[in-house]
Amino acid sequence: MTTDTHPRSVPVCRGCGSPSTLFRGSKHSRFLGRDFGYWRCPGCELMFVEPFPGYVAYNDAYYQGRGADPYVDYEAEYRDYRATFRMEELDDLWRLASGHIGRAAATGPVAWLDFGCGAGGLLKYLADKSAVKTAAGARTLELSGHDIGVYAERLRGDGWHILGLDELKAQPDATYDVISMIEVVEHLEHPDPAIALAARLLKPGGLLLLTTGNVASPAARVQGLSYGYCMPEVHVSYFTPSGLEILYARHGLEPVRFRYHGAIRFKVLKTLRTPARQRIAGVLMRLPLVVRLVDVLFGTSRMPCAVKRA
Repeated sequence: MTTDTHPRSVPVCRGCGSPSTLFRGSKHSRFLGRDFGYWRCPGCELMFVEPFPGYVAYNDAYYQGRGADPYVDYEAEYRDYRATFRMEELDDLWRLASGHIGRAAATGPVAWLDFGCGAGGLLKYLADKSAVKTAAGARTLELSGHDIGVYAERLRGDGWHILGLDELKAQPDATYDVISMIEVVEHLEHPDPAIALAARLLKPGGLLLLTTGNVASPAARVQGLSYGYCMPEVHVSYFTPSGLEILYARHGLEPVRFRYHGAIRFKVLKTLRTPARQRIAGVLMRLPLVVRLVDVLFGTSRMPCAVKRA
């Protein structure tokens, strides 16, 4: 349920600090039992939730898909990422990142940081790949992750190189060839410092592989705050394609767009609960025209990643 009741005070933008934010409406959270306001900054185009709900929604139920986001399933991914629909997305991310790495003139190991590594699916996928083939020969992957919470601790206990935020901040400039932020920035109260940190840690020519929802997409524009992606308990920052470009430019990053395929199939398949629907959708989502139509509807490929300026 959404309302248009205007609050008395106007918050500053959490992206650029502008005081000229515009009220878009409010939405009730049945999980937290209160209303949250949505504000948009005309300058940097960030839309954000006010007040910030904190992190109380990130409990055991959330990670098992019984919380604010019913499509989350960390436990299945932690047990065996290969048995989940996320393989579609992981194959896509690998295709894009390995293509970028293969075009670079650099040699030696590829340092890759998965910022917001969650249950470790991408890290495990990359470990199984072990190296990137380039014209100059194979480049091995050196993997690190960053996250907070129980799954970060479990991955650390399993021997993965999982860094805390203070450890990341202490690392020298130009440490990584690739930094992935897959469906992360929408969860951050202040996304700008995370992008600034990523930009500092990327090597010149390095790739920021970032995905997040597109609130300028046709689906989002038609539905407004009723759009299912607008979950104020967990999604607190919302972006447009041009808004991401503004954010990147602030930190010396140049936007680069990719055409997604598997990531789009994953977004559809993970929302379906019955095997029959999954089988039907799986067949349909193998048709390039269907994937393209879904891509246009949700604007996935319009959201740019970024490259560190040389």
